[in-house]
Amino acid sequence: MIKLLRVPSLLTIQDAGRKGYRKLGVPVSGFMDDYSARIANYLVGNPGDAPLLEFLLAGPAIKFNASAVFAVVGDVDLRLNGVSVEPWVSYWAKRGDVLEVGTLRSGLYGYIAFAGGIKCEKLLGSCSAYPRAGLGRPLKEGDELTFGYSILTGKEGKHLPEELRPDYSKEETTVGVILGPDLEHFTERGVEIFLSEAYTVTPDSDRMGYRLEGKQIEHSEKGAGIVTSPLVPGTVQVPANGKPIVMMKDAQTTGGYARMGVVIAAHLSRFAQLRPGFSVRFEEVDIKTAREEFLRKEKTLKAVKLFLMGKMRAYYLKAGGEDFTILAGKG
Repeated sequence: MIKLLRVPSLLTIQDAGRKGYRKLGVPVSGFMDDYSARIANYLVGNPGDAPLLEFLLAGPAIKFNASAVFAVVGDVDLRLNGVSVEPWVSYWAKRGDVLEVGTLRSGLYGYIAFAGGIKCEKLLGSCSAYPRAGLGRPLKEGDELTFGYSILTGKEGKHLPEELRPDYSKEETTVGVILGPDLEHFTERGVEIFLSEAYTVTPDSDRMGYRLEGKQIEHSEKGAGIVTSPLVPGTVQVPANGKPIVMMKDAQTTGGYARMGVVIAAHLSRFAQLRPGFSVRFEEVDIKTAREEFLRKEKTLKAVKLFLMGKMRAYYLKAGGEDFTILAGKG
């Protein structure tokens, strides 16, 4: 249904990732920013985990070979047949139409969803590309993709209010982290440094892990090495150089560096959107807080989905000199 006319950067098919294969050494993979990706799917009437296109920084040019409904999510300029259109809105494209996606002004990853989702061969239960293991590959110019069946009527024109869109323009962000499990491998001063200093994302970062630059974290006499142990997306490893590495969606399932902590799941999306040169601070939270943040995120996404389905309304309020958007049920 579409042909890729131009692919200027990493472009892959991603969904919610592979579940149940970590014990076999297979990474989860999937959306780097699951918050934005799921909204992209909701905009075109898909389930949140439907396969879509994830692009790194610069988007592709696409020719439609059949009618389709699409939405692009990210802070980016778009042109449909040379005419400017908006991100965070679903549009109807006709046969022969050309969509040009520009370069993100903020954030690192953008998403393009199509009603019906992208048809692809599931490998170990997922369409997510993990090229290191030969599970899918980066897309290239000339590739053609088809979509699953979907009734298109009524799916165009869905619009997410600007106030509900995530803001990834800030050059420093704070994320919650649960400390452990290898704290005995760090001095008290080392933990204090980790929780008080800002760390900068380096260009040597990718879907596997984000390497950070900043004040060196001190190890205890136990050193940086541990018996190879489990890793999950968000795990913060600290090798012998004292510079943290945060595991991301394509990370290996085990590792031998001491683990300072784990970035909580609710904050991993905004961490993933940090560009090289941007900074992060780590704030210690407990499991109760991590759970509350996760449930808050899921509740927000559920409300957004219902709003885009026409089952909730958006109310715009001003309080204390600030504008707020509240989603509430109709009636």
